[in-house]
Amino acid sequence: MFIIKLIISCIIIILSTYIGILKSNKLRSREYILREMLTFLGLVENEIKYMMCILPNAYESSRQKLNTELKSAIGNIVVDMLNINDVYKIDKSIVTNISSINVLSDYDKNVFISTLKSLGRSDLDSQINIIENGKSILQNQIKEATEIKLKNCKLYKTVGMISGIMLVVIFL
Repeated sequence: MFIIKLIISCIIIILSTYIGILKSNKLRSREYILREMLTFLGLVENEIKYMMCILPNAYESSRQKLNTELKSAIGNIVVDMLNINDVYKIDKSIVTNISSINVLSDYDKNVFISTLKSLGRSDLDSQINIIENGKSILQNQIKEATEIKLKNCKLYKTVGMISGIMLVVIFL
């Protein structure tokens, strides 16, 4: 009987620690995806400014350098931009695909969605200004995400493990 209690106790501690690790990994992923968004906007800016690419081509060539789920979301947006001529359906595609990235906060998603929606509706200089504005907002979000990550990553792991230990103590 004691061995069964010991095994169940170990499982509870391991699971609660794992949940804490998952939460801390979500914070790391948010920061990484925000950095990729910033990189993506910089690449799109270069494609538009220097290569004079149209927007779907700029998105496609820039998205090739991404590594996260942002790459597939941008890919879906590019496909929709090439296949659909209705601006409202393209806007809906942008909202749907960016909203599918779960690790981002709602504010992060809204900044990126509004930036992508605004591009292509104005001249070259306005698009560059829109991208610069989006990049500056994302830089602030990256600073915030880094502070949150540094403050809370270790905390979540520790709280997960301690809560598992507390559960074991309570039930024993």
